[in-house]
Amino acid sequence: MLMDMPENTQIFTAGFQAMFHTHTCEEEATVVKLFETTNKKGIVNKKPAFATVGMHMIVMLELERMTPVGTFDKEPYLGRFTLRTEGKTVAIGIITKLPPKKDD
Repeated sequence: MLMDMPENTQIFTAGFQAMFHTHTCEEEATVVKLFETTNKKGIVNKKPAFATVGMHMIVMLELERMTPVGTFDKEPYLGRFTLRTEGKTVAIGIITKLPPKKDD
């Protein structure tokens, strides 16, 4: 859920950057894509260009480095996160899907 936005940015869109916080990790993150938004009235947009404060979203995030996380349904303690920027908590959320594992 999008909680708050910095003064100089009022919309949340692909390319937005923030710090990803989960359990004891902190990592730089970029929003790659917005898949879906739901506004306060429950109206769902399947092809959103942006989100505003109060909306629920399904997004893809890209982290700078590998970070130990899990999906909320399998490992709730590893599946919660917050996005913060400029001293504000911008969004809170849960991890519903992870990319496939890469063979090293």
